Amino acid sequence: MRIAARALCTLAVVATALPSVAHDHATGVVKERMDAMTQMARRNKAISQHISDKRELASIKADAEAIAALASHIVHVFPAGSTQPPTQARGAIWQNWSDFEGKARALETASRALAATNPGDPAALRIAAAAMTRTCSDCHEAYRTKK
Repeated sequence: MRIAARALCTLAVVATALPSVAHDHATGVVKERMDAMTQMARRNKAISQHISDKRELASIKADAEAIAALASHIVHVFPAGSTQPPTQARGAIWQNWSDFEGKARALETASRALAATNPGDPAALRIAAAAMTRTCSDCHEAYRTKK
């Protein structure tokens, strides 16, 4: 039992470190955006956990506001030509810039809507969180290479 517990703890530590390992080789604006995406993913995971656990629902507001703040700067960390490895950004971003900008605005809007959702209404939080997550997925499907 102790061995299994230690193995799980070790796995958790290693899994948490994986995104930062990929970012070790990133520099400049590519690193900045990868770090921002990691921050948003962590906040989104925390939101999902709070909703799943039906606990600390009021804390969702701060996470959603942080995502909205990061989302408002997404287009600024994707300047033309920032395609050096290890970026996962597809060239389609710059070919469809107005659509990309719209997807970034949609994330900011959905995040702000989640932040404004009544924390006493778990069903509404679930719906708003799903809408926010959908904006992430829509953008990643169109503009991020698959791992």
